Amino acid sequence: MRRTSSTFPAADGLTLFERHWLPGGPVRADVVIVHGYAEHSGRYEHVGTLLAERGYAVHAFDLRGHGQSAGRRVLVRSAGEYLDDLDAFLASSRTPGRPLFLLGHSMGGTIVTLAVVERAPPLDGLVLSGPALTPNGTSPLMARIVQVLGRFLPRLRLRQLDAAAVSRDPAVVAAYESDPLVDRGKMYAGTAAAMMRAMRAIDRGATRIETPLLVMHGTEDRLADPQGSRSLHDRASSPDKTLRLYAGLHHEIFNEPEQREVLADLLAWLDARSVDNRQQTTDDRAV
Repeated sequence: MRRTSSTFPAADGLTLFERHWLPGGPVRADVVIVHGYAEHSGRYEHVGTLLAERGYAVHAFDLRGHGQSAGRRVLVRSAGEYLDDLDAFLASSRTPGRPLFLLGHSMGGTIVTLAVVERAPPLDGLVLSGPALTPNGTSPLMARIVQVLGRFLPRLRLRQLDAAAVSRDPAVVAAYESDPLVDRGKMYAGTAAAMMRAMRAIDRGATRIETPLLVMHGTEDRLADPQGSRSLHDRASSPDKTLRLYAGLHHEIFNEPEQREVLADLLAWLDARSVDNRQQTTDDRAV
């Protein structure tokens, strides 16, 4: 297994950081990971390593304003900025003819779901981990207020994410809080409003999702409401769709004490929808 990292240009010229976990032998499929709000792709090291050891070429990038990527720190005015970056990354990362899966966590789940609804990239499967698909604990009145603030005061800081809600593992929480690449400030009103608009667009277009779908969510997630996952699963038109609800787990299901069970479920789902050994190819990406 090989690890590589580099940068690539966004459509508007920003420099974005990318990393890859590549199998040493034949490749079953490409898996593109999109991380959540305020974090970065390096927090998926164990996920990328595991998948690469099973024959998947795994690709991830730091969203604009996150991690090692350029851009205003964790501030966007439209989710379209993230979609454009994802388009550019897919164009540079995917291998023609090889199965492609998108995996999004939290806000990354919002981004990849919106991409499927609005831009319909050719995929062999969509995987969502604790996706943020509905405003969590936000009343309709507050949602309208956030939209107004996002329009006129986009740099107003609203609320800080509760690190203790990330995982039940104290070591994970401590690492999250001490990670210099994780933004620990309050979310900007502009970003919050952009994500709410994205959630509404997903709600309106959920029936347009036809790709194989795996939705995974902890039932005790306080940062992203599990009801959003239930609703998306029920409304998606995919003939092949699976909902996995993990009793008692918090937001980052890949970082919970039960992560082995969760990752085993992910691998089993990918394996069942990937090419067999006769069709595998070798990844020749340069080290």
